[in-house]
Amino acid sequence: MSDDFSIDAKIFSDRKSSFLVKVAGKKSREGLLPGDVLVIDRNLPHEKDKLALVVRKGKFAIERVSGVLIQNDDPENGDFIWGMVKALVREVS
Repeated sequence: MSDDFSIDAKIFSDRKSSFLVKVAGKKSREGLLPGDVLVIDRNLPHEKDKLALVVRKGKFAIERVSGVLIQNDDPENGDFIWGMVKALVREVS
């Protein structure tokens, strides 16, 4: 193994804009399972069809970004993209 590999550097390129979020719920959605941990980066550009942590009516949700969401991304109206999903951490058993 190479000594210069750092998982921190790979996943947390900007620590000030990176957050960990645990997936809640009882069923899987978008390939995510309850208990998965997502790395959310607030500085990544909003990209269509990528997963994002969005705010809808004051509540967080994980959704695929649509063109409509990008166009209507406005924290003032209550629905907006909080950050993009950069990585997934999942325990294997």
